[in-house]
Amino acid sequence: MRVLTALIIASLSLASVLAQDAKPAEPADEAPEVELTEDAQLILEKLDKNDDGKISESELPQRGRKLYMRFDTDGDGVLSGDELNKAANAAADLKSKAVKRTKDKVASGMKENYEPDEASGLYLDAARDYNRLTNGEALYVMKDGKFIYEGYDNGYDKAEEHQLASGTKSYNGIIAACAVEDELIEWDELVCNTVTEWKDDPRLSKITVRMLLSLCAGLPPEQDALQGFQTQNKYEYAIGLKCKYEPGKKFEYGPAQYFAWGEFMRRKLANSESFKDMNLTDYFMHRIGDAIGIKQTWRTDRAGNPATPHGVFVTAGEWAKFGEFVRMGGKVGDKQLLKTELMDECFKPSPCNAGYGLTWWLAGSDSSDGDTGGGAKDAQGRSAGETPKWMPSDLVFAAGKGTQRLFISRKLGLTIVRFADDKDTFDNNEFLSWLLRGKAN
Repeated sequence: MRVLTALIIASLSLASVLAQDAKPAEPADEAPEVELTEDAQLILEKLDKNDDGKISESELPQRGRKLYMRFDTDGDGVLSGDELNKAANAAADLKSKAVKRTKDKVASGMKENYEPDEASGLYLDAARDYNRLTNGEALYVMKDGKFIYEGYDNGYDKAEEHQLASGTKSYNGIIAACAVEDELIEWDELVCNTVTEWKDDPRLSKITVRMLLSLCAGLPPEQDALQGFQTQNKYEYAIGLKCKYEPGKKFEYGPAQYFAWGEFMRRKLANSESFKDMNLTDYFMHRIGDAIGIKQTWRTDRAGNPATPHGVFVTAGEWAKFGEFVRMGGKVGDKQLLKTELMDECFKPSPCNAGYGLTWWLAGSDSSDGDTGGGAKDAQGRSAGETPKWMPSDLVFAAGKGTQRLFISRKLGLTIVRFADDKDTFDNNEFLSWLLRGKAN
């Protein structure tokens, strides 16, 4: 969430928001512990590079630093507790008032006629306009393995690594496919054989790898505990949960099942001969990342565990490398790094949600907010089986909060990256219609 930069500075009313009176904070050793809001927790996820649960002045973006630090009421050079809550609240309120655009305003900003790109046949200018008007920050398009377009808007620096939020989740399905190929795991093996704490529980003992990765294992989401700073070891927390639903019966979005998957893989790697010195991030780089040449940051919890649901920060061009690997069915150049049929297990609809596979969203599904929901229907209310006729039926995508997107279609040879700080305006089908047809859906 990029609430700390252009959105703060752009508003003429920011000074009055920041100048609000605040009572002096209590001395640090006497101050009661303050529960952080969701917005404050998201800021910590993005900016707290030293994982101390605070935002220091040096961790803030340069452009908004001076104004933002007006919330440092005790003058200790950091934002924490209630200071961070107030700063996050003011920034979110400002964004809501100054940046939010209605769909009607987006539609009025689009041109009546667009011409297709001669080489690709895609309506690249239309896609760029729609992306920009829906608070898009980056658009990066590849066709048949060739880079054909990139555009950056709304104050975004193309060299800056962007938070993928739940766009990270889709890495895990590909990692799982690699682990199946390496005979580390099986799709339908019982997790309790490795996470032995689950063996004696009548529900937990039924959970399989496939259930965790398709978000139908029955664990509660636990977003408050698992998306903020306060839980030190999120893997440990996740495997300590009890089932909310019978495993395999209900889809529910949230981070807990992916953190449980992370602990399962941590133990699998530790118990193997070939990979015992690797964590999940190391394993990804060993199997895929080094070969495709991707550069990214995968953040961890305070115990050092890779944040499996939401930890990756990457530039648009680098995320496209991962997308191309998926589009090519696990192949890099002439080398097959992962069997296509194993990768494609990720793109089979889950029995609990026709719009979701194993960590990937499928054509026609609605993931308007990749961190909080999504289901088997798209934004127009169509079920996953009722995708528009013009949409490629093999479309799959990764999705993260703020409407981060990685769209992939092998039939059309497309890999598309979108970065944004948006909630209410972007629509998957609308964007794709502008790109593929040059008109609204």
